[in-house]
Amino acid sequence: MNISAFETAFADRFPLTTRNLPSYEFWDPIVSQRIDPCPEVKGMLSIKKQQLLHLAFGLLAEGEAYLEVGTYQGKSLLSAMLNNPPRPVFACDNFSQFDDNTAGQLRKNLALYGLLESVVFRDCDVADMFTAERLPLPIGLYFYDGAHDYDSQYQAIARIEPFLAPEALVLVDDWRFAEDSQSHAKAASEQAARDSGGHWRVLYELPARFNGDRAMWWNGVGVLSYKR
Repeated sequence: MNISAFETAFADRFPLTTRNLPSYEFWDPIVSQRIDPCPEVKGMLSIKKQQLLHLAFGLLAEGEAYLEVGTYQGKSLLSAMLNNPPRPVFACDNFSQFDDNTAGQLRKNLALYGLLESVVFRDCDVADMFTAERLPLPIGLYFYDGAHDYDSQYQAIARIEPFLAPEALVLVDDWRFAEDSQSHAKAASEQAARDSGGHWRVLYELPARFNGDRAMWWNGVGVLSYKR
C-alpha cells in the first residue's frame, strides 16, 4: 500500500473541512439505500466507513492482500471489495457475539454478490490467524473489528506486524471509548504501536458522537499506517 497515495486520495474524498462533521443525508434511508453498495446486508457501519473501506481496498497493490477480522454478516467485506479490482482477501470471525451473527449468513451474503469464492474465510479466533499458512501474502490493508478489550486489541496490532507489507494501512474500528461502547481500541492500539519501535503512525482519528452514528463514523475509526 502506497501510504502517500492513500493520504492524497483520502484528503480528496474526505476534505478536512467536512470529514469530521455529520453528513445528515446519510441518515435518510432513501439516500443511504441508493448509496449503499450492499443495502440488503445488515451491518454495523456507516456510509462513510463503507466509503473508507472501498477507497483503501482500491489502493492495494498487486501481490498484496486484505485481512479483515470480525466480519459479522459481511457488509464490511462487501463494501471494500465491490466495484474494486480483485485482490486476495483473508477474513476470520468466531461468531461469538450477536445472535444473528453466523457463518451461514455470512456465506449467504457473500454469495448474493458473487464473492463467496473470493474470500478465504476462517471460523476461528484472531490469534489463530497469525500464521504463515493462513496469511501467505503480505497484508497491505488490515481492518480489525474483533474484540476491543485491552489485551485483544493490543495483540491484534502487535502480532500482525510480521505479516504486513513494507507499507500497510490498518483500520481499527470502535476507536471511541465511552459508556456506550467500552472499547479500548484507541489506548491499546497506540500502546502496541509505541512498543513496536516507531514503525507506526496514527494518520486519522475519525469520530462519532455515539455508538451507531450513521451520519459520521459509526463508533469511530482509527486509521494507522505501518512502514517497515
